[in-house]
Amino acid sequence: MEKIVQLIESVGAKVGGLLKLNFDALYIGIACIALALIILVLIIVIIAVSCKKRKKKKAAKVVAEKPVVKDEQPTPVEPAKAEEQPATEEVKVETPVATETVKEEEKEEKVEVKEETVTPVVEKEKPVQKPAPDKKPAVKKSAPNKTKAEPKVEKAPAKKLNGKWSVEIKGAGEYISKLSASNGEVMLSSEIYTTEEGARNGIATIIKGVETGNFVIYQDKNKNYYYKLKTAGNRLLCVGEIYKSKEQCLKAVESVKRIAKDSLVMNELVEGAKYAEYTPAPIESKGMRGKWRIEKTEEGKFTARLYANNGQLMLATEEVALEKSAKNAIESVKKNSAEGNFIIDHDKFGRFYYKLRNAQKSVICIGEAYDTLESCTSAIESVRRFAANAVMVEE
Repeated sequence: MEKIVQLIESVGAKVGGLLKLNFDALYIGIACIALALIILVLIIVIIAVSCKKRKKKKAAKVVAEKPVVKDEQPTPVEPAKAEEQPATEEVKVETPVATETVKEEEKEEKVEVKEETVTPVVEKEKPVQKPAPDKKPAVKKSAPNKTKAEPKVEKAPAKKLNGKWSVEIKGAGEYISKLSASNGEVMLSSEIYTTEEGARNGIATIIKGVETGNFVIYQDKNKNYYYKLKTAGNRLLCVGEIYKSKEQCLKAVESVKRIAKDSLVMNELVEGAKYAEYTPAPIESKGMRGKWRIEKTEEGKFTARLYANNGQLMLATEEVALEKSAKNAIESVKKNSAEGNFIIDHDKFGRFYYKLRNAQKSVICIGEAYDTLESCTSAIESVRRFAANAVMVEE
């Protein structure tokens, strides 16, 4: 024991001298021996782990080199039997009989099938894999090239632009309902109602008339176009704005059909543009000999038209179903024009036009559009003079 201690002290003295340590030589020696043992253990552990990894790699390599016998592998059979049977039947997939034959042969011969014996058999049988002459070869259908379906981008629904309905006061006891587009453009104006409630109820009547599609396109003597919306009974519901072309007028009709039903009805009462001031002048009909004619329209209806001496059209009454009603309209025009029952309004372009109404403020006829108020007023006075002494002309 003393020798071991002396050996440890000598080792500690040498290490302490080399490292210049001021500790007891025995302690230094013990520390060195402990450190050496620890290092030795670590080396042994590293060697053991390395050997274990090497064995695993070797085993994995052996498994990788070993050929995998798949279901498609043909069962080794006797040469005579192989010639009798077609090659296609020899290589049938998942044949339970083949499995049993292999097992029986293994039991009887007790010969282990090695990798070297299996591999050459597979190589020899591959060239024989041809379809029999009396059978059609099996055609392997290739999967169609599926292109990546592009994601469908759903279009956002187009924003529905609706207009608005408003009720306007035009004068004492006179109210109208008006339809405007989303951009503020006036699309139509109703006829006169005596109360605000009547004008609001009239909106539903107009919408119903829009759905029936009873629109009539008119052209005035200045080749301007406007439409009238009438009920099934030919009662005038409203009149559209005046347009310079028939295409614009028809486009306006389609816009009305599209927005009328879903447009918002405003609650507040709007102060509308007032009628232009008009004061009837005394009628001087001397030498003013106009002509009345009852004419049949393309739709098979009748209208009364007033012509001046030079053949210029002065006005036309609303179309009616009976010729007798058209003649009665002439008498109504004479009476109300003499009394001066005209109003002058203007369209969205600032042009002026007149309406002749009866005592109940129902429209008898609508005049042309004029650029100035003076021209419109002059046309009214001409109508009054010609209507008073015009004679009926039978065609």
